[in-house]
Amino acid sequence: MGEGKGILFSIVIPCYNYEATIKRAISSVLLQSGHDFELLVIDDGSTDSSLEVIKRMCDDNVRFLSKENGGLASTRNRGIDETTGKYLIFLDADDEMAPNALSFYRESLVNADVGMLAGGHISKKATGEERVCNISLQKHEGTAKLRAYLLDKTLAFSNGAVAISRRVFDVYRYPESFRSNEDVSMFAFILVNFEVKRIQHPLAIIHKHADSLRHNVEYEIASGVSVVDEVFDTRRIPNEFQCLKGEYLAQRCLSIFRTLFLAGDYSQAREYYYKATITKPAAIFRMSYLLKFIRSFLK
Repeated sequence: MGEGKGILFSIVIPCYNYEATIKRAISSVLLQSGHDFELLVIDDGSTDSSLEVIKRMCDDNVRFLSKENGGLASTRNRGIDETTGKYLIFLDADDEMAPNALSFYRESLVNADVGMLAGGHISKKATGEERVCNISLQKHEGTAKLRAYLLDKTLAFSNGAVAISRRVFDVYRYPESFRSNEDVSMFAFILVNFEVKRIQHPLAIIHKHADSLRHNVEYEIASGVSVVDEVFDTRRIPNEFQCLKGEYLAQRCLSIFRTLFLAGDYSQAREYYYKATITKPAAIFRMSYLLKFIRSFLK
């Protein structure tokens, strides 16, 4: 690995109670080729033996620090401050970098200086079943690129499969008030204000499991619809994109409705459904949500 100004990539692994998988994540980075990257593992106040596992793996190639629990956003922001690479890759502690990922990143940076490099990933279930998820960056004009990400869901980014230029973070950092959805406003900000270059190879292996923070109901509700205001903050998102805010609010309400419905909180779920249909009446024609809404009265 490189040192000082020669570092091109800073790979940051935030870890909170992932004693069973953190070794796998670290190993996937150490298997990458080259000497132009650094690895920083940040333990976010784990209450299991994650920190002990991390310490056992530490040598000249693995640097770590421990902090009080503050969530993914605060941990990533700390990683930005503690590293020096031109591009940052945030790898979740339960995921892996794909083989040769850094080689693909390097190839894409030849004669290029972009805000973000983005590739696909391999989605892997606990059963071992795998699916390759590619990324599509079509030539969208105006609001179409933000619509593709926030509303149509035809454009998806996965942490671990993107490398973000440090100059992005000179303008905006991850919002630490959110314990989930903290990356939505970041990706929206990058899409609107920077060039994004696609890499045609899977760059990460994303492991799907039931207890992932991605599915934490408490954090999902806590972030609520305030995510919408964070995404569309006029200090970062130009006026031409503000026309999508109401539509995204309705979609966000439907997403929370579904989360609450699946968690069995039918009364609160209906409140978000009402808000979605008031914000955007056409939402009532989305049959999967309408059927859940009707079923919520029968539970």
